[in-house]
Amino acid sequence: MFISNNISLENLKNFKRIGIGFSGGLDSCVLLHSLSVSFQDTSKLVAIHINHGISKDSDLWEKKCKDIARDLNIPFYTKKLNFKDSNVSEDTLREARYKAFEEWAQEGDLICTAHHKDDQLETIFFRLMRGTGIEGLKGIPVWRKVSGLSYFRPFLDFSKKELFEYAVLNNIKWTEDKSNLDVKFSRNFIRNSVFPSLLKFWPGFGKSLQFLSKEALHSQSILDEISKNDLESCRLGSSEELSVQKVNSFSYQRIRNLLYRWLSESSSASLSVKQMEEIINLISQKQESSDHVILISSKDNNNSHDLRMFKRVLYLLPKEYCTLLNQYEESEWNLENDLLLPTGRIGFKETKGKGLSLIHKSKKITVRGREGGERCKPFGRNRSQKLKKLLQESDTSPWLRDRLPLIYVDKELAAVADLWVCDKFHTHPEEVGITFSWTDNINK
Repeated sequence: MFISNNISLENLKNFKRIGIGFSGGLDSCVLLHSLSVSFQDTSKLVAIHINHGISKDSDLWEKKCKDIARDLNIPFYTKKLNFKDSNVSEDTLREARYKAFEEWAQEGDLICTAHHKDDQLETIFFRLMRGTGIEGLKGIPVWRKVSGLSYFRPFLDFSKKELFEYAVLNNIKWTEDKSNLDVKFSRNFIRNSVFPSLLKFWPGFGKSLQFLSKEALHSQSILDEISKNDLESCRLGSSEELSVQKVNSFSYQRIRNLLYRWLSESSSASLSVKQMEEIINLISQKQESSDHVILISSKDNNNSHDLRMFKRVLYLLPKEYCTLLNQYEESEWNLENDLLLPTGRIGFKETKGKGLSLIHKSKKITVRGREGGERCKPFGRNRSQKLKKLLQESDTSPWLRDRLPLIYVDKELAAVADLWVCDKFHTHPEEVGITFSWTDNINK
């Protein structure tokens, strides 16, 4: 079987099922055939055909693929996408294919694709033309894990020519997709127009790109090692919290390096150069507190985060955690059990000389979020203040303030989460009162 020298078939036997990306072209036919002869039990293999629905021959190709899989005694799975526009972009088609792989896969499965050495060179060159950093120059990895699903590309050390020779030797039939000659697609243009011209002048062009890719891999490994150590030295109580003071002790280049690693570990969000500059400008500010928000979005917008700084700590907060407690929806509380709210859980216990006086337990107690303009005279203080001012003076992070539960007794503000009990409602020192405990969902 064609396989990279440093990877054993033993690695594949650890997976429950092995899905094989199968278009019916030369590359995927060789992959399907070589895997079929390598496994005695082909029931573990599944040929996965993605029918884009673009070509008038799409359904015919699907039938041919099904027949080939049947002849090799390999189960067949197909997903029809039905793209109506033949001008759909390569990126869109690729994303649709990988989404289809994820829909098929279950825990413990593997996806194999037939990317080869020529694909690797095209990928590196394409990224160079579009603009990329060292990470992009590494090219296509042999092994990769995305959203918990593992991918394996066993042909990256082999050229298209070698796959062709294998196909001829084993009398393998494949389908030629005429759209592969259409140079309006970027990769086809690179493959059919750019590379042939470059190779006329620089026959060693491919080896030079391979060398560049290996050097990028080595350089990125060093950067990863440095960023790992730097990041660990800056982390606070949570992986989503960084000490701004410690981050600022590094050089500009190392700050960029550790921030990229921090964001890639904590989310799948993509960071632009402009956003990186915005973050570095934010943490270089001298004030102790700031409520500046930088939205970090993922490609699919399903994993967006708020990056915020407060009291010289940098926080990365998933957007789904930024729910506010609705002031218009009151929850009545009988003080018999903890109360679950959209933003967390509020509990209570009886404590001598502290908290809400027990005489209020028989009254109507309700809980809701902030509306604005609330006032409270916390027990032990000499005057009433606006709740907004009290929260600003507290250690409560700005994004947590509108998540706090306000506790009302007969429609009058009596307590603010576990922060304060208003003086009028506080128990006497010799009496038993009710103290509250607040657990925000973010802190779970």
